[in-house]
Amino acid sequence: MRQWFRVVLMGVSASALLGLLPNLISPAHAQNEINLNSSNVQIVHNGLNNDVINMSLNVTSAGDSGDCEGGDDDLLETGVHVSVSVFTCAQYAFICGIAGCPTFDFDAQVNYVEHDIGSSSYGTSFGPNKAGSVSSKIVAAATTPINTCGTWTINLQGTGQDFSAITGPPVSLWLNDSDDDGNGVPIVGGAACFTVNANVGNGITKPHRGVHRARH
Repeated sequence: MRQWFRVVLMGVSASALLGLLPNLISPAHAQNEINLNSSNVQIVHNGLNNDVINMSLNVTSAGDSGDCEGGDDDLLETGVHVSVSVFTCAQYAFICGIAGCPTFDFDAQVNYVEHDIGSSSYGTSFGPNKAGSVSSKIVAAATTPINTCGTWTINLQGTGQDFSAITGPPVSLWLNDSDDDGNGVPIVGGAACFTVNANVGNGITKPHRGVHRARH
């Protein structure tokens, strides 16, 4: 993913950054090509390199002024890049401007195998990621909203992750399309960023039942 904040923010004073950030990366940014309609993000701590992320998203791509660029803005056809950071969108941008962009806590390029059943379309994906894997299913809405490239429901699970830095909400969720302009910023490009409340907790620990004595 092209981390464009460094270009935008380098050399700007800290006070100016704080004033500019809400306009640069607000989830309601009018220029976003990818818009997040709803989200449910869950992070489960199971121990080092064994954490899990689950998410259910509903997203719409507005494309480039109604132009879907030959499928580049169709997330089912050409995939979606999904990232999560412990920092909010504003915090992430601020850090990029003064110290370089942090590594994402979760980062995956998800490309789908498309399936068509009658007039319905969906995609499935499975692949390795860090010490585990990422599996995902995307389902296209029955109708495409006017002046958009589509609306999709995305369910994703990532296993074998390390989310030790994430102890609670909020987090930032980053979504990008195949031509790297999910945020709708011309030429510079980059992912659309959304600050969301994640459900963060520990996995279920099986109760210890003690030692069973052998019967004689």
